[in-house]
Amino acid sequence: MANNDILSEFSPSDINAFKKDFTQMIKVGAEIDRHYGEAQHDLDVLIPKFEALTEKFNKKYKGVRIKAKKTIDSFKVKIFLKVKDVKEFFAESASKIPGLKSVGRTTFNQIDISDAGKFASFLDSVLDKIFVSYADPEAGTSSIAAALDRNEKMIEFNSSPAEIMSENSAGFRICAFYALKNGYDKKIEIYSGASTFGFSSLLDEIEKREWYDKFNPRFLE
Repeated sequence: MANNDILSEFSPSDINAFKKDFTQMIKVGAEIDRHYGEAQHDLDVLIPKFEALTEKFNKKYKGVRIKAKKTIDSFKVKIFLKVKDVKEFFAESASKIPGLKSVGRTTFNQIDISDAGKFASFLDSVLDKIFVSYADPEAGTSSIAAALDRNEKMIEFNSSPAEIMSENSAGFRICAFYALKNGYDKKIEIYSGASTFGFSSLLDEIEKREWYDKFNPRFLE
């Protein structure tokens, strides 16, 4: 990782430990959602098992919280970050990811950072939501969104599952930063438990595009 990356203060072993746990949790959640949409019969076993594992994950990494949300036709893994507001979130993490390209209040690409006046005005305003896009020669393009959840007293964070499972993406780096910044409980085992779900398939390119299409700013409305 680049020296100016927000994860440069953490050891490679700690980053890798979080990567294994976090990406496996996202992957399992995505697979459960797939089963959910197909009304698979094993959901009565899979969902409680996953919810129990999220409790362990949240104890291990206190800066990041995973919550499962069930709707009529979907099973979503929601991510929350322990940071007090969107301004602090942007200042200490999102703004420090290489390749910052544009920001927005209600959708992506509203204000390009090359427009210094509009960008400064944007940063001075009170923010409850933010949409951020990146274009980095090494990491490629990615997008993240965040909103203050007053009930949870945390920031709800969103990036497409396909992107967030890549350690070079903005979404992964930001989540890893909050998970590791105040330490974590190395004694709690997550990866082995997540591996027992038996999901072996990784998202192929078509599925990645489908997941990206599902990532919509309306999740913050």
